[in-house]
Amino acid sequence: MQTTLCFACVEVRKEWRNLTSAEQTAYLEAEICLMKLPAQTGLAAVTSRYSDLASLHQNLTLIIHEVGQFLPWHRYFVHVHQEILSSQCGYAGPIPWWDERIDAGNFSSSPIFSPDTFGSDGSSCVTDGYFANTTLYIGPGTAETTHCLSRKVDESKSTESSASSVDNCNSYSNYTTMWECVVAGPHPGGHIGVGGVMGDMDSSPGDPLFFLHHGFIDRNWWVWQESDPTNNLYQISGYTTKTAPFVEVTLEYVLSSWGVLPNVTIDEVMDTVGGYLCYEYDY
Repeated sequence: MQTTLCFACVEVRKEWRNLTSAEQTAYLEAEICLMKLPAQTGLAAVTSRYSDLASLHQNLTLIIHEVGQFLPWHRYFVHVHQEILSSQCGYAGPIPWWDERIDAGNFSSSPIFSPDTFGSDGSSCVTDGYFANTTLYIGPGTAETTHCLSRKVDESKSTESSASSVDNCNSYSNYTTMWECVVAGPHPGGHIGVGGVMGDMDSSPGDPLFFLHHGFIDRNWWVWQESDPTNNLYQISGYTTKTAPFVEVTLEYVLSSWGVLPNVTIDEVMDTVGGYLCYEYDY
């Protein structure tokens, strides 16, 4: 079990609304930087450093969703994204997350969809904001096709990201019951609630909102862990695959980003201030 704590200044991940205008701009410009850098993974259809991440997620879909390592892998993936934003685009500001509870049932009115930042929710291709007229090549699903960054808000699904939904999932003391609740409620609430590219499980990182959504999902898990550290901080359970042969996930399970960053074990990402990671959320 990881025991080395980070004693340097702990990074604070901030809800999007809590970033200054200058911080929001710096973050968005760093994302654009990743989208302009050449791809490095050699995966099919990648065209930029950013699309390396989308392709990685697409290729690993079957072993990172609806399994015991779902939450740890996505925590690692958000960290991978942060590290290349920092190392390759010089981003040094706060990593944002989106508190979807505030906007649940009314995503369309959320400031996250400002035409000056992430772009409008729209009903098809995004035509304003920093990611206006973005062309994607990863997806839909497992395909590799040329298509636009699109959104189509579904408010009936966005309600599943509500405070009551999150609180219900976090009321469970058993890890498997908790994450199964997450993948049935708040997780699709954000993905399908935003719709379009975000509604596609395989290729959803094509929309930069993916990382703010998974910041939300990670934050909720962090709250669950912090509510009872003795029992919850290193609690892990569930199967590593959705089909037989079934193997129980353990802290020694290896999380991979296929060389974007070195592999780590689940044990190394369970504590957000455990040494490998060094962050907390603003609330």
